[in-house]
Amino acid sequence: MDSASDNTRRDEAPRSPGAILAAERERQGLARADVAQRLHMSVSQVEALELADYPRLPRGTFLRGFTRNYARTLGLDPEPLVDMLTEDAPRERVPEIVVPTQNIRFDPLGQRLGNPYVKAAGIAAALVVLGFAAMYWWLFIRPNGVATSAATVVKKPAIEAPRRVAPAPPPAEAPVAEASTTPVEQPVAQSPAPVPARTAAAAPDVAASAPALAPAPAPAPAEPLRAAGPGEGAIRLAFRGAAWVEITDARGKVLLSRTHAGGSSADVVGRPPFNLVIGNAPEVRLTYNGREVDLVPHTRVAVARFTLP
Repeated sequence: MDSASDNTRRDEAPRSPGAILAAERERQGLARADVAQRLHMSVSQVEALELADYPRLPRGTFLRGFTRNYARTLGLDPEPLVDMLTEDAPRERVPEIVVPTQNIRFDPLGQRLGNPYVKAAGIAAALVVLGFAAMYWWLFIRPNGVATSAATVVKKPAIEAPRRVAPAPPPAEAPVAEASTTPVEQPVAQSPAPVPARTAAAAPDVAASAPALAPAPAPAPAEPLRAAGPGEGAIRLAFRGAAWVEITDARGKVLLSRTHAGGSSADVVGRPPFNLVIGNAPEVRLTYNGREVDLVPHTRVAVARFTLP
């Protein structure tokens, strides 16, 4: 009676998921190597699962997925086995998160602003902003200011030539009073004194220099200095108003850098590409190799910056 009851208790003892899978594998006549090949696992891992030797296997998601795939390979329902595995296999210990709540400093805003590092960072930021503002003024505003001042100088009226003034006649001599019986003589008009030789000689020089100081007519457009050779380009600039121009060639050589008056023109021949900076660009007409170039797309704050290939 005692042996029969022991066999019954052994049969009724709960089996692990691995033991159920091993029994089904043996019933289907499969070896552990066959299952390992199907699951792309090692034979030792299949053996550890069947013997419930969980320390030899990774825990958590890997162990549940391994059991689920093993059951599907044998045609069993995996969910009951996974539930049994959760109760049978030891669970992973989740590390506790410890948040320190002591010795945490909360500095007032006034103390933070009084920190020397915060002050240094503020001063550095202010210097960076001032540097960018100065660079913007130098690149986009200064050339336009130079062109405007040049235009103002050109529009001033030309200096008039000094007029030749005739020398004033010397004062007439006062009549001498005689006896009361003698009638008073009327003053005789004196003829102008002759011009000294030095003044007469200097007069032609003044008269000759007067036309040179008169405003000259606007010069005609200049002809190109020379024809463009092979691999060179020719630039012609016509100025309707005063403008400042700087042109450099492919080697970085400055071909032209000056302020031009309104009504003038300039020609530049060199090896492209050319880098151009034109102040007061709306008053400039540019042609390159006989073709007119539109400066509007390249103009910003009246200054055009572009490259001619």
